[in-house]
Amino acid sequence: MKYTALNADELRYMLMAGASALGRHKDEVNSLNVFPVPDGDTGTNMNLTVEAANREMAKHQSPTIGEIADSLSMGSLMGARGNSGVILSQIFRGLAKGLSDAESITPPILAAALQLGAETAYKAVIKPVEGTILTVAKSAAKAAAKASRAEDLNTMMEQVLEEAQTTLDLTPEYLPVLKQAGVVDAGGKGLCYIFEGWIDFLQGRSIVDSPVSTRETPVRVEEIDKVDLKFSYCTEFLVTGDDLREDIFRRELGKHGDSLVVVGTSGLIKVHVHTNNPGLVLDFALSQGKELQDIKIDNMRYQHREVLPAQVTPAPAEAKLNGVVTVATGEGLEEIFKSMGADYVVRGGQTMNPSTEDFLTAIKEINAKRILILPNNKNILMAAKQAAEVADKPVVVIPTKTIPQGLTALLNYSSDEENLAHLEDAMQEGLRKVKTGQVTFAVRDSVYDGQPIAEGNILGIADGEIVTVTEDIEDTTVNLVAKMVDEESELITLFYGEDLVLEAAEKIAHSLEEQYPDYEVELHSGGQPLYYLIIAIE
Repeated sequence: MKYTALNADELRYMLMAGASALGRHKDEVNSLNVFPVPDGDTGTNMNLTVEAANREMAKHQSPTIGEIADSLSMGSLMGARGNSGVILSQIFRGLAKGLSDAESITPPILAAALQLGAETAYKAVIKPVEGTILTVAKSAAKAAAKASRAEDLNTMMEQVLEEAQTTLDLTPEYLPVLKQAGVVDAGGKGLCYIFEGWIDFLQGRSIVDSPVSTRETPVRVEEIDKVDLKFSYCTEFLVTGDDLREDIFRRELGKHGDSLVVVGTSGLIKVHVHTNNPGLVLDFALSQGKELQDIKIDNMRYQHREVLPAQVTPAPAEAKLNGVVTVATGEGLEEIFKSMGADYVVRGGQTMNPSTEDFLTAIKEINAKRILILPNNKNILMAAKQAAEVADKPVVVIPTKTIPQGLTALLNYSSDEENLAHLEDAMQEGLRKVKTGQVTFAVRDSVYDGQPIAEGNILGIADGEIVTVTEDIEDTTVNLVAKMVDEESELITLFYGEDLVLEAAEKIAHSLEEQYPDYEVELHSGGQPLYYLIIAIE
């Protein structure tokens, strides 16, 4: 079958076929990891991002192309996880903008939208790196432009995929680290699978299942008991118009309620707000746009009484000035962060990157006027920053890339510091004073920096670089610490994970105490998965 144009349903099913193809190959994409460590999650992050877009697209029974485009943008934005997921969400955001006003999707329209997708993704990355998904997206867009005069979308997309695959094969030439590891860029590979899925649909090889069910998980009684009923009506809607500005909606609607989320594009914005006067909210939206869609208003006070008729909701406490959201996995690490002043710990880290929506949920839960986020992982930074951009209150992301950096930043945190810029500087200043070590295992045979690594070897990683490889956890840890300490070091802190028993951790700590008698050595239960030890040296 040849498609000269797509209607809204066909566009949705093509996009869903791309998601399906990526889902089938996500483990392969995960395996394209430069480091042979157990955190190859590019495929998982991209897959969760497209699944979120699928759920949003599935909400429309008889959709328009504009609704599908908006759902693609909105769903991928809120569900974006990891750097790869955030970049993919930006590709989709630009793609959606290019499709939103179309009556049907023809080769020239899809080609222009692909170009806008690549441009949007490049703009979203502060320092774009060639040899990544960005390069593949750019090459695909150029191929689409050249083939935009094709009679059908099948022909155009075949040429797009061919160019994308060619560029993907060249990514090791852009990035020596890929060449050394013998892999191509994982994000670029994932994008190629998405294009393959599109072609599968266009050629009739892909039969997409019915849209994902949008039935929401029932709310537990104990969750309802925590609902803040200062505002009675949960109000959601879409507003269409010309040159809609998210900042104006946030500023004005923030006066009428809380739990405000405003996301979208200049032509279509989705709003969620808890308010006591939905009419005022809707009137304002109409004053800014042309039309309201998908209006949903729920009386939360009535729902609350139905479920918990005997409960009395206490008056909400006055909001404090500053609050902190941090990211960690492991009961020990979570408790440590909370004891140091974190208000909300988002569970995540290596192999489990939280989404933009996860951060927005955390931000809403904290009764504070301003929020600081500690991502504690370089692959979580972009999702945190994306959440900060759409949050309904001021949010600052402190660029912590490791657990020790997050803990060090908290040492300089003050919940009542009025000067936010001063607080941000103080917390970032501490990042330069701590070194991070990690002890884990190799998940595959590999070569790193000329050194052969066998599956199962114990790896010592110092600030992101593999510096020692042995077959023993203690040997690797001792070697790693030796490479990290210097004459300015005073404190060695060990956080042992769920796969290392206390006795073994104590033995390692004792060895370090004997080797470094002038240093203070501390041992804490972190409970983190996959990493036997996380080490902080200050």
